[in-house]
Amino acid sequence: MRRAPILLALALLAGGCATLPAPDFSPKEPHLSVVTYNINWGCPAPARVIEFLRRADADIVFLQETHRHWEEALRTHLAKSYSHFEFHEGPGAGGIAYLSKYPLKNVKLVKPVAGWFPALRADVETPIGRVQLLNVHLRPPLSNRGSVSLGVFRRIPDIHRRELALFLGHTDPKVPLIVAGDFNENEKGGSLRELLGHGYTDALSGYDTRSRTWIWRTRFGLRLSNRYDHIIYNDHLHCTGAAVPRVRASDHFPVYAVMVTREKKGDK
Repeated sequence: MRRAPILLALALLAGGCATLPAPDFSPKEPHLSVVTYNINWGCPAPARVIEFLRRADADIVFLQETHRHWEEALRTHLAKSYSHFEFHEGPGAGGIAYLSKYPLKNVKLVKPVAGWFPALRADVETPIGRVQLLNVHLRPPLSNRGSVSLGVFRRIPDIHRRELALFLGHTDPKVPLIVAGDFNENEKGGSLRELLGHGYTDALSGYDTRSRTWIWRTRFGLRLSNRYDHIIYNDHLHCTGAAVPRVRASDHFPVYAVMVTREKKGDK
């Protein structure tokens, strides 16, 4: 079982806080494993990204900041692990993609209005039934020229709300839904708090409230970090375990989670 070592590592990572429940990355009931990962459009360490994805062996992978070179590398080296690839290239860091072990249906690229980057929506039939997927990369708090901007920073919560409202408008709340990607804000951010207040759940927060998913060292030596990457799900699903594998390949770390249907957990 090539996934066994990484599951053990994930369990150790997620077990650092005694007040949180212990994660179960291999539940007995049918389940779906997912990863979200902003792999960085600069392609700084492709071999490490590929090795992590091969070892993690998740059923579905949400990727951000992809492009044709990332697509070529991932298709070449992960064809034995994934039979279904969906890549959409965009300007700069706007690429977005799925790797899936199951056929992706009704794939739709949702173009942005308020933000910079599109979302990628899809349906997939899995061991836990039909699941909607929504891959997002919300706008960073930067000016249109890419510089730090206090004015944009103040407007980011509203921008993110408008982005999510547009993207979620292409989903059906009556069907299990996973929204994952780089939200460029943590759980205390305005749009995420609003989303979580409307019946959605952040997978990582249930098992790990400390790990950072983004680390950036400025040219002045400052170390910035935050929890920007999330796997969010609606009330049709339940997460049995989530963690942040420490992969040194991008300015982001991946987030790994295992999902089951909520009915089978006795939560309804």
